[in-house]
Amino acid sequence: MVNLQFLGAAGTVTGSRYLLESDGVRVLVDCGLFQGSKALRERNWRGIPIHPSELDAVLLTHAHLDHSGGLPVLVSRGFEGKVFATTATAELVEPLLRDAGHLQEHEADYANFKGYAKHRPARPLFTVAEARSAITRMRPTPFHQPMVLGPHFSAHFRRAGHLLGAASVHFALAGEQGTRRVLFSGDVGRSNGVLHLPPERLPAVDYLICEGTYGDRKHPNVDPKDALADVVSRAANRQGALIIPAFAAGRTQEVLYLLRQLEEEGRIPSLPVFVDSPLALECTSAYLRFARELKFGALGATDGRAMWPSRTRFCSSVADSKAINAVEGPCIILSSSGMATGGRVLFHLRRRLSDPRTTVMFVGFMAEGTRGRSLVEGAPEVKIHGRYLPVRAEVIELQGFSAHADQDDLVAWIEGAEAPPGEIFITHAEPAAASALVARLRQRGLRARAARDGERVTLA
Repeated sequence: MVNLQFLGAAGTVTGSRYLLESDGVRVLVDCGLFQGSKALRERNWRGIPIHPSELDAVLLTHAHLDHSGGLPVLVSRGFEGKVFATTATAELVEPLLRDAGHLQEHEADYANFKGYAKHRPARPLFTVAEARSAITRMRPTPFHQPMVLGPHFSAHFRRAGHLLGAASVHFALAGEQGTRRVLFSGDVGRSNGVLHLPPERLPAVDYLICEGTYGDRKHPNVDPKDALADVVSRAANRQGALIIPAFAAGRTQEVLYLLRQLEEEGRIPSLPVFVDSPLALECTSAYLRFARELKFGALGATDGRAMWPSRTRFCSSVADSKAINAVEGPCIILSSSGMATGGRVLFHLRRRLSDPRTTVMFVGFMAEGTRGRSLVEGAPEVKIHGRYLPVRAEVIELQGFSAHADQDDLVAWIEGAEAPPGEIFITHAEPAAASALVARLRQRGLRARAARDGERVTLA
């Protein structure tokens, strides 16, 4: 008997974690952080329904923290098994988890120092030491290499196209009723992404657990390169800073790559570009090491000159970061976090958000309850480090950068499968997006429904 339980990312976009059990073998697919509203973030402190020591393995679809960030907590509470991930994902997870632990510690210390924490003393969800302990569990595994998880339980990774190393996980579970084929999509990339290769064709499966982040919308038919050129030019003419909150892994590299192209083509002025994130530097280095897995690597460009503009400066130290405050005139600041929930970008927003010369450009999905979501929805003020700041900057959302498939992409990916999936569960989506995608799939004659949080189903 095969059982599946949805422990996160059901009715919401973050907190991906799915428990799959068969013949006494228990594996967790993803172990992500919940992000966004306070109610969601509080779920990070709760445990999974079984003791972590009862898990045999964890399989990660990719490195983003809403899929990997719960690992240090899981390990600190007793998980002793292996964490399987693609080779590139394992490279990215290491700096991402270390940085997240550092950020947790820093924000707890800062809250205690400033006295704005509601809980005294504020505690980090996990520490750098706990992140390092989790990293020791990693087992890098190439795409398509079989992973034997039990006597009748195996899996392999397939390219998902969302991020460097991002994968879908294809399980084969043998039993008396025959072999059950179960595929977890992970985050599905676009067919025409900026840097990442498209997702692999969906194989024939009995059950598909599919993301639906943009299940209720279609990406605007705009070239992100053209849109970026327009925003940069307007920001430069305004003589102000362009602040781009961006994920350190994936989005930062895409933006840098397009800025480089636009500069070489003479479509934007050559501006100082500050990448204020030591983490982004580590992730960019990983992108260069795995360039052959990317579009620009396939074209033969594998060094930094192919990826970032001529006046780019990576800011590693706190002193480097603070020095940006003294910069006057037009410049570009890329800093994490992408949803403006934490990280160095908050210091730049606090410094410049009330300046009407400033432009703030978001280049990805903004989860409900995040500071980024409030800004793109036109909030007149936002709270940063315990203070409310008026928003006088121009705030722009460029959806053309999304690394998630939209409704049309998802339907095309599913309908392009080797055979129609037997049943589809939609996860990693807010309720409206999940409902819209389910309705569209049903119209196409497919058996689909939205997963429910905490739901346990038997895959007959």
